[in-house]
Amino acid sequence: MRAIADAGQLWLNAKPCRVLSRPLVTGDVIDVIPGEGETLPAPALPPPLPLLFEDGWLVAVDKPAGITTQPARSRREGELTAQERVALQLAARDGQRSDVLLFHRLDRITTGVLLFARQHDAARALAAAWAGGRARKRYLAVVLGDPGPGSRVVDGPVAPDPLTRGRFCVDRRGKPAATEVRRLATAGGISLVEALPRTGRTHQVRVHLAAAGIPVAGDSLYGGGSGHRPFLHAWRLALPHPRDARVLALEAPLPDDMRGFLLENGLRLEA
Repeated sequence: MRAIADAGQLWLNAKPCRVLSRPLVTGDVIDVIPGEGETLPAPALPPPLPLLFEDGWLVAVDKPAGITTQPARSRREGELTAQERVALQLAARDGQRSDVLLFHRLDRITTGVLLFARQHDAARALAAAWAGGRARKRYLAVVLGDPGPGSRVVDGPVAPDPLTRGRFCVDRRGKPAATEVRRLATAGGISLVEALPRTGRTHQVRVHLAAAGIPVAGDSLYGGGSGHRPFLHAWRLALPHPRDARVLALEAPLPDDMRGFLLENGLRLEA
């Protein structure tokens, strides 16, 4: 490796590198330029995540189920977070590392719009918009039961469940939280609802739907029984762009399995 570096064949993030002790982070791009007549295999990368939006400030992806947004307490072998996958995806495309900064999260089970900042100024602006209630989030969920026509607001503080690690519950000692719930369709004891969280507590939508007696179908942690997977989808996100405060509206299409489930059960999404 020393000979390769000394020969100028080792590059880091599109620049020659001769310091082998330099620390690396996820998304760094190492190029080894082969000598004459040599070939090198391409590195194995995870499948790219669908891009919903990208500019010099932000990047948004459609997150599939089963991927965490930040490292879990114990990782499976070879498991990458959504943040790490996006960093690798952009690095492989651009030939150098890009900042991919996490400032909000989706549960492992949740699909849909996941937004990252690409620079620290953008991250600060987005965090301020989130804290100031200027980010409007809209989720779709398949639930057990029928919430009734019209909209209702589930207003209950959310706190860690003292009896079950990793679970949350409505508890007066928790942090204030409110979620607006609106029925979109119902048939055969299940319903499609839209959930608009007015605050951003951990597991808030899942906790509030369960507290309202309409848990997400398949969400065993919150009383939704077992199933293929819980159908909870971060459908739409609107917030001021950090560059000029214009409204940025993002939407992630329904995953194929969720769309198929709705059709099979006579439920139809009318946006």
